[in-house]
Amino acid sequence: MRIQLLSSFVIAAWLVGTASAQTTQPAERETPLTDIIQLTTGFARAGEAYFSPDMTHVIFQASPERDAHYQMFLAKVTRDGDRIVGVGEPMRISEENSRNTCGYFSPDGKTIIFGSTVGKERPDEADGGYKREGRSYVWSFPTGMEIHVADNWQRGDYSTKPLTDNDVYDAECAYSPDGKWICFTRGAGKDADLYVMRADGSDAVKVVGAPGYDGGPFFSPDGKRLVYRSDRKGNDLLQIFVADLAFDEAGNITGMKEERQLTNDNHVNWGPYWHPGGKHIVYATSVHGHHNYELYLMRDDGTKPTRITYAPGADVLPVFSPDGKWLMWTSKRTPDGTTQVFAARFKLP
Repeated sequence: MRIQLLSSFVIAAWLVGTASAQTTQPAERETPLTDIIQLTTGFARAGEAYFSPDMTHVIFQASPERDAHYQMFLAKVTRDGDRIVGVGEPMRISEENSRNTCGYFSPDGKTIIFGSTVGKERPDEADGGYKREGRSYVWSFPTGMEIHVADNWQRGDYSTKPLTDNDVYDAECAYSPDGKWICFTRGAGKDADLYVMRADGSDAVKVVGAPGYDGGPFFSPDGKRLVYRSDRKGNDLLQIFVADLAFDEAGNITGMKEERQLTNDNHVNWGPYWHPGGKHIVYATSVHGHHNYELYLMRDDGTKPTRITYAPGADVLPVFSPDGKWLMWTSKRTPDGTTQVFAARFKLP
């Protein structure tokens, strides 16, 4: 894969946005947040960003044009002292004529993974990703989507190799804290299950196999649990679950030991992510309407939900920095009404 740069138009728009990027005050009652900064500009849409372990880079998906497929980008975090003030010039690391999603760094920072249809793109398939339709979110699953890994990105080599190869959707991937395992979603249509496999793509094991869609898994900071979203009732209203993993005597993941449902309502609850302390989970919910998704924080047993964001428009896909001091998320609180990546200092309420 050749290194892919942004078009001159997008670079120019990004440079203009970066030059004028400033921290903003949080919306009223957003007391856990300070020093809010818009990290991406110049894209028609951008989101689902994750920090590298050393917090020097972010990986995210974005599209220069509104109806174009998502591409995967890397950008270097820029700072003023201990404050994040923006990102450097984004570098596209995915190939043209592909759909891309769910980028993630290995715990040692040496590799990145993401879902991509490179080499297996089918233009006749519906585009992937969540879409609002009425009171719910619906999504599609490109059958050419595989999990790809880039081992030499730190040396400027963004070539990838597939870790999976089949005729179903493989994506929504993340590493375990020790880097030995990858959890991911595998499925066809709206029947998707959760799997784990070794970091080299071998020994895939089904962990959650309930009917319907289960996806978006992340390992807990101690590596013993998964948090994920599930359409368990088949009504497109996602709920959040946590599963205790089962291990054999050699430490291999063999499946699920126990599952607990953390949310159970008539709303979409999705994009759950662990706080590094392992006792809290942040997520997005439609409780305030499908055009005004907001972020909430709850205990890892589903109790004490606390609202984090209050701005108009969607606030979704929240993640914490490795040190827990920053929250990064996808938001439509932009001057131009586009969806972009934001970050803010975070303090547990």
